[in-house]
Amino acid sequence: MFSMAPDIFWMAFLGLVAAMTGCVALFEMERQRSLTQARLSRANGTAQTRRSQKGKQDQRKFLAGLRHAVAQIGERLAVVLGGEARETAADLASAGFRSRDALLIYAFLKTILPLIAVIAGLIWLLLSYPIGIEMVLPGAAVIATALGLSKGVDFVLDHMRSKRLDQIRRGFPDMLELLVISSEAGLGPQPALHRVASELTLTHPALALEVLQMVSEMRLTNDRRAAYAKLNARIPLPEIGVFTQTLDQSDTYGTPFSSAMRTLIAEQRSNRLMWIEEKAARLPVLMTLPLIFCIMPAVFVVLVGPAALSVFDNILSGG
Repeated sequence: MFSMAPDIFWMAFLGLVAAMTGCVALFEMERQRSLTQARLSRANGTAQTRRSQKGKQDQRKFLAGLRHAVAQIGERLAVVLGGEARETAADLASAGFRSRDALLIYAFLKTILPLIAVIAGLIWLLLSYPIGIEMVLPGAAVIATALGLSKGVDFVLDHMRSKRLDQIRRGFPDMLELLVISSEAGLGPQPALHRVASELTLTHPALALEVLQMVSEMRLTNDRRAAYAKLNARIPLPEIGVFTQTLDQSDTYGTPFSSAMRTLIAEQRSNRLMWIEEKAARLPVLMTLPLIFCIMPAVFVVLVGPAALSVFDNILSGG
């Protein structure tokens, strides 16, 4: 019985982690599905049956209650972030989590997962090992697992953030090209940004969403500089910083929008060319190890092999 305890513990622990991850993913999927269904219903003017509507309302209430409970626990545990709460909120926004409960769910996962690991690990230790020196190494493994789970949340967040920023960086040149075309067609800055963001929704959804939010903030508050600053905070990329600075200078000094975009796109093209040249210059260094360990042995066998075989035959023949 005790020999099976480690396997049961790890199976239960992985199941618990998978269940919590699935709950968080279910929250987001349900929210997006509800919003999409509501938009389709309003657009088509169709009404749902009472039975299906009641079932969806019950499901929505259950998910909302579960999410509220997680948010409440996260709010109680958010104090563990201390002064890093603002930086963490900015990282979550850069990763695409802009909900008001994102920071609370992050604090919940970062605190509860290691705590569950420690509790489950202590139960496993008490069931599997006698109290004594034998518990030192398994106890260290439990502590390392808890720390790994705590850091794993940060690792996943950093991975999602870097992936999203890379997607935005790849879509930025296309946005500039479309902005030049739109501005030369006679559109102003705000209509051009809105039209280009709408066109980029399918190809570069992350960048389109951020630009649309910036345009909405500009229309609601009529404070363009604040909207530019918020976009910089959500997307901490040098390209976006130069873009918002160009827009601000165009608004302040009256520079034509089309000429400003042309200047910016020329700079971006030169920067991309320099980046490509830099990667090409690194190729000889990167090819050194494959050349040494993969190509040189084959060349050595081809060049030295016949002479070595000839010497070996002479030794065997005695001459």
